[in-house]
Amino acid sequence: MRGDHEQFVKGETQVLAVSVDHIWAHKAYAKSLGDLPFPLLADWDKAVARRYGVLNEERGVAQRSLFLIDYRGYIRWRNPHYDWRSQEQYAAMTEAMLALPMIPRAKASQPNPPPQTKKASP
Repeated sequence: MRGDHEQFVKGETQVLAVSVDHIWAHKAYAKSLGDLPFPLLADWDKAVARRYGVLNEERGVAQRSLFLIDYRGYIRWRNPHYDWRSQEQYAAMTEAMLALPMIPRAKASQPNPPPQTKKASP
């Protein structure tokens, strides 16, 4: 996903990564990759992973997962066991991303028609 980030930008898709690891681990991970073009958010109390059903409570770790959430906050696609090495899974996610509803844009306003003048009666 890191290498294709521009594709997501063009698709008006905001990529966010969430991890239950400590922020120092985030910084080391991002640095090892040459930085990330998207935010890596900390889920320190594991509330997000728990809420999305991907937290292994016994081990205190989250399953690597992918969720596509539309602009209204609805989960439109999910893979709670995402394998980043799988081209098939990546293709399925990309297809689902392209099918997300877009944020409605205000229609370009039409110029006001010129005011109509009444003909003067003779």
